[in-house]
Amino acid sequence: MGKRNLDNDLPNIGDVLTYYGANIRRTYGQTNLKCPFHSDTHQSGTANLDTNVFICFACGVQGNSLQIIAGQEGIDIREAKRFAEGITGTSSESIQSKHLSGRRLPQKQRYNNGSSTAGAIRRSRGA
Repeated sequence: MGKRNLDNDLPNIGDVLTYYGANIRRTYGQTNLKCPFHSDTHQSGTANLDTNVFICFACGVQGNSLQIIAGQEGIDIREAKRFAEGITGTSSESIQSKHLSGRRLPQKQRYNNGSSTAGAIRRSRGA
């Protein structure tokens, strides 16, 4: 048996987000939700349940299900794969979070790709 490609066998992003405290009402397509990684009062997160991707426009957490687990648990992708098996119940071995509640306080993550409102205003004024 050769090396297994982790990208072809991603855990369900809905299951992962639910594990971290998200309330997801759909089982397919694009859905907006309150981000489970910060104190969200609005639906600033969006998940595409078909392509298995999540992004929060407020705190900057983003990625596929394994990237989300790796970032929140402070582990690498291979460990995140094993951790996900415990979340989704696809393994006989249950893997527990290193955090008692299963939730981790997020690191302040901002992904600034050079676009900002202030920059757009400056550009529109010819500055």
